[in-house]
Amino acid sequence: MTMNSSPEHGKTPDVQSRGSFVPLLLLAIGFLGLTVIQTTQLLNDRRALDEVASQQATSLAAAHKIRVATDSLVSKMQVLADKGNPNAKLVVAELKQRGITINPNAVTPSPP
Repeated sequence: MTMNSSPEHGKTPDVQSRGSFVPLLLLAIGFLGLTVIQTTQLLNDRRALDEVASQQATSLAAAHKIRVATDSLVSKMQVLADKGNPNAKLVVAELKQRGITINPNAVTPSPP
């Protein structure tokens, strides 16, 4: 009996004939799958953010209305204090003591 040190005849040609096609195909399929999953996730995240932004729009509009009303009230209070009204002076002094500055000519910016 002779010992044959070469690899089996059936395995060597089969491995060589495949080449790099199968690994590259698997890599391409994996990359495509990852891209599809990432795109789907990003689209779902964007939809969720758009939904949250639309839900906050009504709250922002209400807050803006309150801010405009408050600014109007405070600016009118400052005008009264400038004319000498003692109660208005007391309120303006208390607001200044709490760190709130009053600009009677200020325009409240609209919400984004």
